[in-house]
Amino acid sequence: MLDLDQNRPVATPRPAATIILLRDARRDSRTEVELCVMQRSVQSSFMGGAVVFPGGRVEAHDAGTAWEGLFTTGSGDWWDVEGVAARIAACREALEEVGVAPILGLNDPTESIAGLRKVESGDALRGAMRALGARLDLASLVPLSRWLTPEAEQRRFDARFFLAKAPAGLEPVSDNHEATRVYWASPSALLADYEKGAISLFPPTHRTLELLVGARDVTAALSTTSKSTLETICPRFLVEAGTPVLALPGDPAHEVKFPRIVGGSRYVLHEGRWISRNADG
Repeated sequence: MLDLDQNRPVATPRPAATIILLRDARRDSRTEVELCVMQRSVQSSFMGGAVVFPGGRVEAHDAGTAWEGLFTTGSGDWWDVEGVAARIAACREALEEVGVAPILGLNDPTESIAGLRKVESGDALRGAMRALGARLDLASLVPLSRWLTPEAEQRRFDARFFLAKAPAGLEPVSDNHEATRVYWASPSALLADYEKGAISLFPPTHRTLELLVGARDVTAALSTTSKSTLETICPRFLVEAGTPVLALPGDPAHEVKFPRIVGGSRYVLHEGRWISRNADG
């Protein structure tokens, strides 16, 4: 669960990155996009037990200067120093947590990925990649959104979300630490499980699934970036009639009066789950 307290001092957010890995799947003679998701350990102090996308904190060893020659570059948004570090962190975390990451130059991807996952330090990982002649395919990461943890939360993150086509032939494998389960699922299936109460989703994950639910393939999913904005989405925590609420930009209770992402303007906590709602509904 989140640890929300309106009266605590506002913590400085740490940079973080999340990657939504995509693949095309056949369902009843039609193509449907699937996403790689993981269920966090219930022992995790932050979002324990929730279904999330791979990702984590941006560390000092994710700086682009340290990875020079080990990644591809592209055009568009988030190619400054912070954006490159976020891209590297997203790939590194995906490699660690689920064993699927956009890496080029691997002759035997399955065996090479397994070996790279055993490398613990950033320096050693870079050395192993150089030995393999491999590079992080940062150019394949498409910026989708940017979420900032509410000011009332003790552990705050400034998380950039990226979309990327998953490398062919790689199956996710849990690290049995951060992730207790990893799997492929369509946005519609995940949302259906959420509605049934079978899985727990937090607002950024839920809203991302809503953005992707109509996508029939990877190409269509990547085009959903036109429906989102890269302006920071920072929910505001409040309590209305005893009910905890996370108001998004565009909600009457939020200081930003224009929406920054499609869908309901707020989330309300109901029976331990954050449910998407509009202010008048």
